[in-house]
Amino acid sequence: MRDSVGDPNFPIWLIADSQPENWQGKLLTPLDPRHPTRHNIWTAILDYLQDSLYRDSKRRLDTSQLYIRNAVTDPESKPANTSVEWSAELNENIAVLRGTLAKFKPKIVLTFGSFAFEFLRRALDEKPAHPYIKWDTRQLGTEFKERLDNYNKAKINVLPLLHISIARGKFLESHKYFVGEETNDYPNYFEFVGEKLAELFLEKLISERIWINNT
Repeated sequence: MRDSVGDPNFPIWLIADSQPENWQGKLLTPLDPRHPTRHNIWTAILDYLQDSLYRDSKRRLDTSQLYIRNAVTDPESKPANTSVEWSAELNENIAVLRGTLAKFKPKIVLTFGSFAFEFLRRALDEKPAHPYIKWDTRQLGTEFKERLDNYNKAKINVLPLLHISIARGKFLESHKYFVGEETNDYPNYFEFVGEKLAELFLEKLISERIWINNT
């Protein structure tokens, strides 16, 4: 598998967890479009995102340029989810990503799942460090909403999304916990995130070269 795909100069990055354990060596890229996990965690959001962009502004995001990579290659290298102290190897990987972020300065980094989110927090020196078990569905939803409200054009903005929890047995709870239980009885995480990202891109990235045909 290639380490990454897309253009690191593109203002929007996607950071997934790791290579799927049972398919290492058989997939070509992180979030390989042939693997169903991609469509469970990203395509469903993208559908609402593109729909909202087109309805509001007749624009579409140029997804062919998205820079996509995994936090780590081997899922076995991930620490215990209760551990604050990570291995020297993981810290070296974080340092490499820190340098890449400093070089290309993406505007927005979307992370999938608790480990990828904590990995990016550490790469950007957000304090304090936490065991990634801290970032359950509710906490990720809270962080997503707070970071949207506090978007800063002068910095790299990390927005956490859900990973495979949105497609497992408690998927209905995941919709409700991430969006917020006070919203309505049947919240749709994919719709909520897609529409919020569309609003953000139109407000903050309208002049960036992220649109099909550079509209």
